Amino acid sequence: MKTTATRQTVIQAIDNVNKEQDYQIELNRDDKTGKWYNFTLKSKSGIPGARMSSTGRNLPCASWHAHGYVFDAIFEIEPDAIIVSLGEKITKDKGNWQDKSIGASQTMSCTSIL
Repeated sequence: MKTTATRQTVIQAIDNVNKEQDYQIELNRDDKTGKWYNFTLKSKSGIPGARMSSTGRNLPCASWHAHGYVFDAIFEIEPDAIIVSLGEKITKDKGNWQDKSIGASQTMSCTSIL
């Protein structure tokens, strides 16, 4: 995903969420292209803040809930930021917490380890 927020804002948002939710989220992708800061999130598998595959296997990826909390924290620090995730433009007033289907009867939120 990419954002107009600064790298420092994203790192602070991750730190805030880790403290508030007792997660262990980290940056995976971490680079800048033009005006966009590109990042992806990861987590150790099988712990709160991580996700499972649609078949129930633990993944070393940040969950849908973890992403939502980080996006909210970014907007608290930089209210005018724009985030583009899964091809969707997310702003403070539009787009966060939109669940996505990942199978016939499963959504991204169902795979979060809470």
